[in-house]
Amino acid sequence: MAETIRLRVKCHACSNLIEGTAKYGSGHFVPEGIVFDFVAVGKVEGAQGRRVKAEVTCTCPNCGVKCKYNV
Repeated sequence: MAETIRLRVKCHACSNLIEGTAKYGSGHFVPEGIVFDFVAVGKVEGAQGRRVKAEVTCTCPNCGVKCKYNV
């Protein structure tokens, strides 16, 4: 079953808002909009349910700086 990731972050250098979505499941990852790399590093159980901890790397389309985020 494919899960949907919604990415909405600000660039570290120019504060441009970077938005993108992707669908991922076992063995596949399909980005839409901004191209970004998604690496799952663990799972978190909270009051709302289970979430995935991940590192996301993307390139800002405005200034070209490569940014890395923990989500």
